[in-house]
Amino acid sequence: MKKLLFTLFVIGITVGCKKTAAPADENEHESVNKIEFIFTSTGNAARTFIVEDPDGDGGNPPSRIDTIKLNAGTTYTLDVKTYNLVNGVAKDITSVISSQGSSHELFFIPTGVTITVTKNDKDRNNFPIGLNSTWIAGSAGTGALRFKVMHKPAGIKGPNDSPTVDHSDIDLNIPVNLQ
Repeated sequence: MKKLLFTLFVIGITVGCKKTAAPADENEHESVNKIEFIFTSTGNAARTFIVEDPDGDGGNPPSRIDTIKLNAGTTYTLDVKTYNLVNGVAKDITSVISSQGSSHELFFIPTGVTITVTKNDKDRNNFPIGLNSTWIAGSAGTGALRFKVMHKPAGIKGPNDSPTVDHSDIDLNIPVNLQ
């Protein structure tokens, strides 16, 4: 009888006790598979360029990459909007990346064209994020822009990081035409 009671007690504890789930990574977010680059300049209508990559970074190539077309010699303000696109529905997750700014940084690396980029937004440590930036387009020409969103867990991000510190959430090459 004692064995039976002991066995039931052990079974009750085993079934009744659950492991506590590990806390969610504070920097987890849905995958970014649609990006809007919204350029504004004084006296001109906003220009929006889109990249869509339904399966996210890696895997298949993007299904849409607009050529970024800007006026040479012009200063622009760029706002980057990020979305998680599922079944044709786009969920704006820009605010998630912004709130996790101390673990993310956007990089804009031009080749073949001259573009000066100054990141305007800062994280809680006063380090750059890059969702809002000022661009100065150089002389006319064609080239490409490598766009990277780097994920940098706590303690890794610094004020002047290179685009190779830690790992990328997004890494795209986008054609650019300065007219």
